[in-house]
Amino acid sequence: MTDQRPTLADVARVAGVSRATASRAINGAYGTSEAVRQRVRAVAAELGYEPHAVAQALASGRASAGRRERVEVLIVDPDPAALSVKPFYGRVLTGALRALGDRDIALEVRRVVTLPAPDDDPPYGRLLINVPGAAGSAYAHRGRVVALGRSAPGVAFVAPDNDGGGHQAAVHLVKTGRKRVGAVFGPPTPCAQERRDGFLRVFSGAAQPVTAADGDFTYDRAYEAARELLERDPHLDAVFAACDVTAMAVLRALRETGRRVADDVAVVGFDGSALAEAADLTSVYMPVEDEAAAAVEHLLDPARPAPPRLPTTLTVRGSS
Repeated sequence: MTDQRPTLADVARVAGVSRATASRAINGAYGTSEAVRQRVRAVAAELGYEPHAVAQALASGRASAGRRERVEVLIVDPDPAALSVKPFYGRVLTGALRALGDRDIALEVRRVVTLPAPDDDPPYGRLLINVPGAAGSAYAHRGRVVALGRSAPGVAFVAPDNDGGGHQAAVHLVKTGRKRVGAVFGPPTPCAQERRDGFLRVFSGAAQPVTAADGDFTYDRAYEAARELLERDPHLDAVFAACDVTAMAVLRALRETGRRVADDVAVVGFDGSALAEAADLTSVYMPVEDEAAAAVEHLLDPARPAPPRLPTTLTVRGSS
């Protein structure tokens, strides 16, 4: 027997939890169940562990220099203006804040061009956006992680019915009599691929194939792609845009080339953002706020099952 005082690591080891969980349990921080708190505190009492007063205040956020628990929204997007020009991200933050409510948990936003390596001091939870599969798997081993959209096997995700939304857009164009259809699709991400698959399935085997170009969910690339489509087929009478930002660029290209929207060329977007409403754009609405809220709720309580695919609905406006 020694005179060495028991440490937090000793408490965590005996209680069978991580050091971070032991700290949360002892300090009453958010993120541990009542059963875990009781077990850890019982072990601490049995071992005679006494947390340092200053360290305890810092851990619980009661000191000015204390660190609050945080949820990080990690966005992979090469566009430096992404957070200001893409309504999607603002809607994500709205939903995330709604889920956090009045909990003493900070929400941090981090936009990166390429995904950094996972760190050894992860936040309480991470919400991954546009993170490719292999990278998502690496992050999943460093704390609580939920992706918006499919990422890697084993990584929990929340996503809308992208395939169904693409299908709705295509059916609408067929039913309204459009014969020469073009599309500006998105980047090689699961959500963009699902929208593409749902859209093209309607035209599978059709005599008139879809004239398609690849975009990347940015305005500049979408504008170039729309001009390419119109050069390849000047008689297009409809264009599907894989997101509303893309649709804004398509509308500009049509105006500049003298096409009348809806009369000459119908346009359908995807997102159902404020952009669609302002531009009188037919668009597939996806409940982004609900998607983000469900993801954060899963971060806060991993025992809560991830929700099924959230439904999408086509809102018809003047552009089609």
